[in-house]
Amino acid sequence: MIRAIIFDLDGTLVHTEILKAESYAQAIQILTKGSVSQKMVLDSFGKYVGLSRAGVVNGLFEEYKKPLSEHLDGLDSEAVQERIITSRLAIYHQMLNDKTLLSSHFCKYNLELLRSVHKDNFKTVVATMSHRFEADMVIEAMGIRGKLDIILTSVDIVQGKPHPEIYLKVKEMLKMEPEECLVIEDSLHGIKAGLAAGMNVFAVTNPLTRSEVHAANVLAPSFIIDDPKELIHRVYQFIEESR
Repeated sequence: MIRAIIFDLDGTLVHTEILKAESYAQAIQILTKGSVSQKMVLDSFGKYVGLSRAGVVNGLFEEYKKPLSEHLDGLDSEAVQERIITSRLAIYHQMLNDKTLLSSHFCKYNLELLRSVHKDNFKTVVATMSHRFEADMVIEAMGIRGKLDIILTSVDIVQGKPHPEIYLKVKEMLKMEPEECLVIEDSLHGIKAGLAAGMNVFAVTNPLTRSEVHAANVLAPSFIIDDPKELIHRVYQFIEESR
């Protein structure tokens, strides 16, 4: 029987993955003086969705190592990655502080599910690879803090998704068995983390993650939702069937 619903944050409750992608794209374009375009970064960003900040930056650095090194001559790889992070965070924090921009990226139907399961007395959790500062900003903006029993971020774990550590920690904190937990994710890395923790997983995809999730073939089609309007019905149907 399902007793807890665990939500990823970025790309699941709010389309901050799109904003993150744009912030990395802008930063790398600036750092390479335009030799790497924003479109190039945006087109390749899907494979980094769901990773920790370190994982994203390392992946992008390896992908665009040559132009970054050429334009940041004299810096070692660690210093280049720090420069990417610093530049990108300045852009991203501006985006998060723009309440109109941020609210336009809320995932309406996924948030509706969170509010519904909270009202129906399921334990509700956010388990995200975002850092605590950014996660807190977004959660406050969505007005859902009072509806969450647990919030776990990247600072609470050692190993990021796709490692199951964050979901295993949720299970321990809730004192539940894995099969009593239902994970709502958007990215392949997050899906793999939930499955590795032995939990039930629904993927609600978005344009950044859809093709990779389907191509990976790690979830049965009935657990992949491309139209978020179907999410509440499909989740509650699964909950009823698992009683």
